[in-house]
Amino acid sequence: MKLQKLTIHNIASIEDAVIDFDAEPLANSEVFLITGKTGAGKSTILDAICLALYADTPRLYNTKMQGATYDANKEVKIDDPRQLLRRNTTEAFVSLTFIGSNTINYEATWSVARSYKKLSGSIKNKSWQLTNLDTQKVLTKDIDIKAEIKEAIGLDFNQFCRTTLLAQGEFTRFLNSKDDEKAEILEKITGVDIYSKIGAKVFELTSQRKQEWGNAQQVIKSIPSLSEEEIKDKNAAIIVLEEKSSELRQSTGKLDEKRQWLKSETDLKKRVDEATEELHLANETVNCEEFKQKEILIKDWNATIEARGFLTEMKKAKSDAANAEQTLDELKGEFANLLGGQLWLEQEKKRIEDELTSIDAYIENEKEKIPVYEKAQTLAGYLTALSDCRQTIQKSQDKINKDSKTLEEALKPAFEEAKQAVDSAQKVIEGKENEIKQSEEEVAQLNLPNLRSQRDDIKDLLNKIKTAKERIETFRQEKIRKENIRTRLDSKQKILKQKIKSSSDLDSPIHDAKLKMDVCKENFDKQKDTIDKFAKTLRSKLHIGEMCPVCLQKVETELPHEEELSALVLGLQKAYDDAEKEYKKLNDTKIKLEAEIKSETQSYNQEKKAYDEDDSVILAEKKANKACVECGLEKMESSSLSSLESLEVNKLSAKGDLDTQIKEGEKKESIVKTKRSELDSLRKKINLLIQKAQKEETLLNECKNKIATAQVLINTKSEEARSATEKVQKSIIPCKWEIDWNTSPNTFAQKLLTSAKAYHEMTQKRQTGISLLDNTKIIYKSVAKTVDAILHLMPTWNNVSHSAVSKASDLLSWANEINSKVATAITKKGDAEEKYNNNKGSLDAFFAKHITLDMERLAFLGGYSLNMIQNEKLLLDKERENVIAKNTLLASATLQYEKHQQKKPQLAEDETLETLDNRLTEIDKELTEIGEKKGAINQELKNDAENKQKLGTLLEKAEEKEALYLKWSRLNQLIGNATGSTFRKIAQSYILTSLVHAANHYMKTLTDRYTLKVNPGTFVISLEDAYQGFASRATSTISGGESFLVSLSLALALSDIGQQWQVDTLFIDEGFGTLSGEPLQKAIETLRSLHSKSGRHVGIISHVEELQERIPVQIQVKQEGNSSSSQIVIKH
Repeated sequence: MKLQKLTIHNIASIEDAVIDFDAEPLANSEVFLITGKTGAGKSTILDAICLALYADTPRLYNTKMQGATYDANKEVKIDDPRQLLRRNTTEAFVSLTFIGSNTINYEATWSVARSYKKLSGSIKNKSWQLTNLDTQKVLTKDIDIKAEIKEAIGLDFNQFCRTTLLAQGEFTRFLNSKDDEKAEILEKITGVDIYSKIGAKVFELTSQRKQEWGNAQQVIKSIPSLSEEEIKDKNAAIIVLEEKSSELRQSTGKLDEKRQWLKSETDLKKRVDEATEELHLANETVNCEEFKQKEILIKDWNATIEARGFLTEMKKAKSDAANAEQTLDELKGEFANLLGGQLWLEQEKKRIEDELTSIDAYIENEKEKIPVYEKAQTLAGYLTALSDCRQTIQKSQDKINKDSKTLEEALKPAFEEAKQAVDSAQKVIEGKENEIKQSEEEVAQLNLPNLRSQRDDIKDLLNKIKTAKERIETFRQEKIRKENIRTRLDSKQKILKQKIKSSSDLDSPIHDAKLKMDVCKENFDKQKDTIDKFAKTLRSKLHIGEMCPVCLQKVETELPHEEELSALVLGLQKAYDDAEKEYKKLNDTKIKLEAEIKSETQSYNQEKKAYDEDDSVILAEKKANKACVECGLEKMESSSLSSLESLEVNKLSAKGDLDTQIKEGEKKESIVKTKRSELDSLRKKINLLIQKAQKEETLLNECKNKIATAQVLINTKSEEARSATEKVQKSIIPCKWEIDWNTSPNTFAQKLLTSAKAYHEMTQKRQTGISLLDNTKIIYKSVAKTVDAILHLMPTWNNVSHSAVSKASDLLSWANEINSKVATAITKKGDAEEKYNNNKGSLDAFFAKHITLDMERLAFLGGYSLNMIQNEKLLLDKERENVIAKNTLLASATLQYEKHQQKKPQLAEDETLETLDNRLTEIDKELTEIGEKKGAINQELKNDAENKQKLGTLLEKAEEKEALYLKWSRLNQLIGNATGSTFRKIAQSYILTSLVHAANHYMKTLTDRYTLKVNPGTFVISLEDAYQGFASRATSTISGGESFLVSLSLALALSDIGQQWQVDTLFIDEGFGTLSGEPLQKAIETLRSLHSKSGRHVGIISHVEELQERIPVQIQVKQEGNSSSSQIVIKH
């Protein structure tokens, strides 16, 4: 990934800044310094890069503070990047353009603002977007941006911080921490937390497997199983239960047979008794008085059917006659109303006749205007058109007068003035174009593109010369470094040979000293043993005058005391001690020499191997040779450096000449550019003048067109007015009109239409009145005729007076209806009287034949309907049939009882239905209990068989689970625990070994004194000091400067992780304050070498003054006085 341009606005203390990594001096700088006072905002540059790429910053991500602040009553968490919005500002943003590792150009932007762009507004949510500058595709969703950033850079936020933003404080803390802390810090630095997860997961899975195995064992233990003896006993019990069940079932059959006979005996006897009782009740019903009366009723009802019909018809005829009489009375009232309607009709006829007389008088008065009324609509149209034409002509003439005045006084002068201004401006432009053409020809003669191309070629060559000189110097330094290593190795080898010889020379003195020590020890031990065990014993037993058993001499003086005896061995002890001391001294000297030989041999072999494998001189020579060839030399030689310097001087001189020519040409170009700018301004001005002239011309033409259009309209409307006047004059009849049509044509037209409408309405009303009068006369005549017909039918109504006079709709229909109803009522009355007399005669003849019946009995029988009589007859028939059925039932029950007695079984005296039921219930209960016991035993046997089958499968699974648990348990013993720390320690210790090996490569470039060492499988780091005989010491004892060198080596080694995803710029935050002089210079040179080796730039964040003197390219973060804002200045 390559950083291009960073833009910062109102982030933390930085107000506005642009850092262009592609522009000089940053583009070609190997190392640049980010410097400024504490708190000025040096680290804000790194925050801005991370904000644009990841919407987060290292300082906020790593903060341990919790809580939130309140901004315009809105909670903002402490670790929220929006906290970086500069105070008293309304918006902030950071933009970064870069080329991804996938070679795509991107622009990442992060921003935040306050509502309504006001300081009092609440802080809004951040805005984050990523633009693909090659396709212009814009991503705005966080998840999409993170995925694309991972694709473009290959690193997530933590990985980017670890490999691009190196904070050596982490490594310093790492060197002085405990093993668990080292594993944790190393995990944080490298980002490899997978080992902790694996170790914890192994522990978790082992626990799960153990639990699964334990659960399987518990399941097996919980499943019961029967022995073979128990199964045999249970099968025997089933046989006994089945035999007992069979005996009980046989006994049940006999008892049930007796029980069924007794039950049937009781049922049959009961049926005979019940049948006898039911027959007695049926006979009583048939022979009772009520039953006989009902028979008489049915007989009389059937005999009087015809007579009751006569009586019914008489009643109906009498009712019909009364109804007809009532109808006539009602029609009499309607007849009086009809007479009132007849009188109204007569009055209406008179009113219509009077109205027609009045209409005829009006028509006669308007008779001479009738022809005009017939053409009223057409004449009104002509008159309206005449009035409209006159108004339009007047308006058009007024407009022509107004527009003509505007044309002459304003539009024509303005157009002429604009036209003259355009002509004057055109002449000025033509002069300016000629002047520019002449200047451009002068610039073209200089051929600036060719000069710039030559200068670019020279600049490219100068860069190549610079690179070649640096690589020649690198080659020289590498040669010197390797020669120094060779000299040091030869010196080491010589010293090592001397130590080996010294060690070998000690073998003989050590051997002699060992023999001498052994002899002295033997003499000392013997003498001491003699004195301790024998001499002291004899002394305690020997006295003066006794014989010594050793020397066979008489003891004449007192024997020595114990102190005197002990003194006898002191000389031997001293001789032994001196011999032992000499031996140990020689032996310790040899051991120390052998240890030094071993250590120095190992160190020598390692350095020799590194020396043999070190191809840095060859690579440096190849790079230097390639750089020389690119500068035009055949190859790198001893004189190449002077040749390059000579070539550089020549090219710098040529570049200076070209710069002078190009500067002069660019000055002329600038003059041409200025003139062209002036010409463009003139052209814009003349365009405005042309537009103004065109506008004035347009207004002039529009005004002329308006005048012409208005004149045409006047001519057209004048012709239309003349034509309308002629047509009206031909149609208007000379007579007395209230208004003069020529003076007020519009008013006359409206009055004419009103009068014509009134005339036509009167004419129509007359026609309607004539028709209505004729119709009224016809109806009146017909109604009078119908009234006469009604009086003919009812002569008694001649003295009926008419009711109130009132209008009656459809009077004739009403009269005809009354006439019809009167005739019908008279007919019905006569028919009813005749029908009554005929039925009365027939009824009198019936009573003469049936003297037992009278009108009262006939009326009583009439109260029964046919349905009622039929129901009574059905009930009587059913009672008779019931007697027959009961007789049959009694005979059948008696016969069944006699047959049942013939099948009577042998019964004991105590065998009753109750005792038999009780015995059968007891047997059923016993059988149920036997079935339950048998079922329980069978189920138990079935369950046992299933359990044994299941146990086989469970045992196999339990064994599989046990084997799986043991497998995981062995793995857990090696790398597993609840927190995952065991495997983390193991894995991180080997990662540390690899990291230390890589760090030693950078350590060699920083100093030839120190080498880092780590014991494989541990976190013990030591520092081998070549200036102290390659002695090793713990990192806890190193000084501040040594700690910085170690931390820088480790940090650079870490930055090499995942080189395929490297960012082209590496940032190192602080730590240089512990170095000065040559160590500081070597550290800077090492960082410079990163550019030639991997193309990486290094940005150092520091306020150390010595760095400011040694690093020329600087990004200075300046904070003036007590101001809260900082400015960024890039200096070389």
